[in-house]
Amino acid sequence: MALTKEQTQHFYHKLLHMQKELSGEKKKTQSMTEEVGELSNGVDNHMADHGTLVTDRMTDQTVKEIDRELLEEVNHALQKIKDGTYGICEKTGQDIPYERLEAVPYARMTVEAQADVEDDLETDAPSFEREFHQQVKDLSNKETIDQKSSQTYEILDREQDSN
Repeated sequence: MALTKEQTQHFYHKLLHMQKELSGEKKKTQSMTEEVGELSNGVDNHMADHGTLVTDRMTDQTVKEIDRELLEEVNHALQKIKDGTYGICEKTGQDIPYERLEAVPYARMTVEAQADVEDDLETDAPSFEREFHQQVKDLSNKETIDQKSSQTYEILDREQDSN
């Protein structure tokens, strides 16, 4: 069932809000040199402090990249609203269910079509690339971001145990 005008307006405003949040002024981070300089001025610095700094920087860069990609998806969805194609699966041409759009307003495909595309990507990608994408998912998933049960933490634990 196609979206009503009111439903489309609801998603339009939701997407505009997401666009505003994602393109807003981000917290300015110090340069790596400044941060390392601050650490190196101390007397009892430990190598782990430097490792933590590098890890934090990499996490920040990953989150910024995810935000940039999400902003592109939101902008694409807003363009689809203007074009009159919002809520239609790009792969199958079927209507994307309202519930899916409520959860993921920038969705391009139905759940089934998205799963097919992801399965195709996973089977075609080299194993290190699949592992990397799983780690990015873990880092960006609010449910696993602070949990030791994610694949990313399992890999880090294995590497630490082997050293």
